[in-house]
Amino acid sequence: MRTISRLGCALMLMAFLPAIAAAQQADAPFENSWYWGAGGGRISFPTYFHRIDAPMIAADWMITRRRWALDVYASQAYFTDSSTVTDPNSSGLRKASITDLRRVGFMGMVFLPNWTWFRPYVGLGYSFNFINQAAPIGSFFNSAAERDAAQARVNDARAQAKATYSAGFLLTWHHFAPYAQYTMMPTKGSGDWLINGTGSTSFWEAGLRYNFGSAIEKMR
Repeated sequence: MRTISRLGCALMLMAFLPAIAAAQQADAPFENSWYWGAGGGRISFPTYFHRIDAPMIAADWMITRRRWALDVYASQAYFTDSSTVTDPNSSGLRKASITDLRRVGFMGMVFLPNWTWFRPYVGLGYSFNFINQAAPIGSFFNSAAERDAAQARVNDARAQAKATYSAGFLLTWHHFAPYAQYTMMPTKGSGDWLINGTGSTSFWEAGLRYNFGSAIEKMR
């Protein structure tokens, strides 16, 4: 009896899905629309000492076409830890404190074959990354000039631009589009940036986008 009931519910759902999809398309079509969104997640990145895991918040603006979209975003991760930069006056390396990571960037999204409201995608982008605060660790300097040079070297290593690679999916329902996304950013490097450990930086993110209407002006 329970099996028959479940089968009946499944058949009713299959019968109503086309109507639901048609109502969605009439109410808020996905193609040629623009969305504002907000989300949060985690960031994991390597420094010279260890890997840091931290919470992250994000906001974005997405404009869609039929098979692709452009996403422009900003995010901030919250942490306080330490890393290193190259410093000839400190036996090659200078230890530095680091606080928070801010990012702005853009991503081209290509939508894979989808089923009505479920839309998987892959993305290729570019981001500009800024350590919010950084300072040399240690109070001993031979001169004020050496102290200023160490701070300047740390400041130079706060920012870096990097390519990003993403995969995720979004669900479209009326004006709403919840999403989940993973992004990888290669960050292995030298002391030219404060995020300089072995491996890559990872971002796990989930959030909600809202369709504010057509991205193409309609002819009257």
